[in-house]
Amino acid sequence: MKNSILFFVLSFVLAGLTFGQNRCFTGEEAKKVVETIKSSPNAVENKAIRKELVRMREDYEKLNAKISENLEKNRGRIPEMNLMGEKHLLRVCQLIKDNGWLGRAALNDDGFNALKFLITTNKAFEMQREFLPILTEVAKLGQIGNPLLASMVDNIRVGSGLPQMFGTQATIRNDVLYLYPLLNEDNVYEWRKLYDLPPLANQIRALEARYLLPLLKMQRTSGATVVKQKGSEKNIDTAILGISNDESDVLKIDTKLVNLNVRILTKDFKIPKDLSLVKEDFAIIEDNTEQEIAFFSSVDQPFDLVLLLDFSGSTVEKRGLIKKAAQRFVEYARPNDRIAIVVFASEIRIVSDFTTDKNSLTQKIKDIELNGGSPIWDSLKFVYQNIIKKDSAGRRSAVVLMTDAEDGSRTTTFADAMEIVRGSETTIFPVYLDARDYGGDYIQKLRRKSQQTLWMLAEESGGQFYKADDVKDLNGIYEQIINDVGRVFSLGYEPKNESRDGGWRNLTIKLKTQPNLIAKTRRGYYAK
Repeated sequence: MKNSILFFVLSFVLAGLTFGQNRCFTGEEAKKVVETIKSSPNAVENKAIRKELVRMREDYEKLNAKISENLEKNRGRIPEMNLMGEKHLLRVCQLIKDNGWLGRAALNDDGFNALKFLITTNKAFEMQREFLPILTEVAKLGQIGNPLLASMVDNIRVGSGLPQMFGTQATIRNDVLYLYPLLNEDNVYEWRKLYDLPPLANQIRALEARYLLPLLKMQRTSGATVVKQKGSEKNIDTAILGISNDESDVLKIDTKLVNLNVRILTKDFKIPKDLSLVKEDFAIIEDNTEQEIAFFSSVDQPFDLVLLLDFSGSTVEKRGLIKKAAQRFVEYARPNDRIAIVVFASEIRIVSDFTTDKNSLTQKIKDIELNGGSPIWDSLKFVYQNIIKKDSAGRRSAVVLMTDAEDGSRTTTFADAMEIVRGSETTIFPVYLDARDYGGDYIQKLRRKSQQTLWMLAEESGGQFYKADDVKDLNGIYEQIINDVGRVFSLGYEPKNESRDGGWRNLTIKLKTQPNLIAKTRRGYYAK
């Protein structure tokens, strides 16, 4: 069990590496092996082959465990392990060509499990692809599980630079888990169900719980491999599986204006006084290419602010802080700024729709009584779908999320919430309600992960992360956030890259004439 866990960790680190490839089966050779599966599976125990397969697996796992003990020290041995996996797979291919398919009856449990391990646990992607017609037939007989087949298909696609089908492959970068891009997110639920995999959200939560790290869905960059191919270029794995991707061909259409709300801060994240900037002071960089600014405005405008308040059981000792802070935001709002209030615990409740009536807002905050769970990401999704999209169209909007970040969502993962944020122009200002310094190493790691998710939401949307243990910790931020959102600069441009392929475009805003100031906006957008 220990070795399997070690391998799982290391497979994340090594995902995406490539090396020299050999041939495993020709098309005709694969057909011959399939016939041995259909006609007369090898049922005679072969002790010599069984022993060889088990030994190869043990050799691989020993080297993997050695590398895992100290990855930084032993990183140089990773190519050695990859080469070993390739040689093992070549040997497996030869054994099967010589003997026909080797089922469980021929190898016993340990030998058959070693066979599956050697086929699926390596980075020889082209040889693995040549195994797919064989493994598909084996899966039909119930000798291997559909989840293993799905995972192997994803591993091949990711290793070949293609988006995965089932969402089984992830990697770790800079203390964040990343799910590799998906071929078609609209179909992934049905595809996973077809191959006996649990919902993707379950897998995401399991990975976050195991590694105590937040997980994001990796963006498929603009200009990346087109997901639907034609004729002879059709991906062999999707054809073998009998799965069709109904996504329409990518079309080039007229581009639309990309609108950005840009906040200007000093190096210590304060709002500069007497700031006067013109269009020529700004540079918009999309995917390393400077864009031509077509629209510019610096006029202060009213905005919509949603106060999203955590009233779950874990915030009982912070209720006074939450209510006082919410009342301060109402107090500092300008006459034309609209505020809405949403609270969450055992349920998600709209306390007030958008209004400029400060007296009504203050009284409703005082009257809030709620307790129970902590569906943070469900609540954020609720705000976007039921308030911002419906009632804030055409206006600048922001969400102040006050929470201890102990999430208990039922349907929405952090990765889902981040995708919603990426598809919106709304800015998020998370206020982390600092918990008491208690608990062991596990609790501390969980707390760091919670703070990290809030910080990432702020950075993605162009907002700012705050941390508070008492009312005094929030002194000054009420006025700053109100003024900050109201005094943003509006910029618009037509992207020089005219393709609307659904890929992700990275954005950077620079101030040409004010290097002592910071320009913040959303980190990018999907070119849909």
